[in-house]
Amino acid sequence: MTFFSPHTFLRALGTSTAAVIAVVAFAGTASAQQPELAVNALAAEITTEADLAVEAYDVYIESEGLVDYVMYAKHRIATARLAARQLGYDEFLMIDAWSDASLDHQRAVLAAMTQIGVPYRSHASVEDEGFDCSGLTSYAWQASGVELNRISGDQIRAATRVDRDEASAGDLVHYPGHVMMYLGVGDAVVHSVNTGRTVEIDTISKTRVSRVTFGNPID
Repeated sequence: MTFFSPHTFLRALGTSTAAVIAVVAFAGTASAQQPELAVNALAAEITTEADLAVEAYDVYIESEGLVDYVMYAKHRIATARLAARQLGYDEFLMIDAWSDASLDHQRAVLAAMTQIGVPYRSHASVEDEGFDCSGLTSYAWQASGVELNRISGDQIRAATRVDRDEASAGDLVHYPGHVMMYLGVGDAVVHSVNTGRTVEIDTISKTRVSRVTFGNPID
């Protein structure tokens, strides 16, 4: 069976985001920047699409078929679009950032997206039950077959440092005492925040921007 990588597929479409959206019969039209929504306002929609994307991804990896990739791309695009809408970011930029990331990075991001709204729990990394910050990143990257240390500082030290403007969706974002996952655009991240909060799509705190470091767990 012929293997169709995402980049081969995109080249066949002329690498046009609009063409990808048309080919996968994406329900709804992506748009430019919109107003930011309340925290986790789209959690139900995001987790639904992310679950479908994860399922479709696993089918595609098994089959290596174009049709299965198209189905996976449809749900990945839908998840990215909703994540951008949650933050008021440009949807096309988010869609492209996720498409440009490696398959391992995509799978890790989508794993994290399936857990939006799950409560923060100290020293926890349990699907649909609770995560602390490093528990979420460990869970997400384990879905791509990558084992991370459970301590946030150790995670970033083991990763290959990358410049902010070269960071991919799925890369780690760290400031002392906290680790997040980058969503590939601007200051967008997904993280398990702190006690009393949940796994959330968020932006890097303005007070922390100058202190964060980015790292690729698989380079």
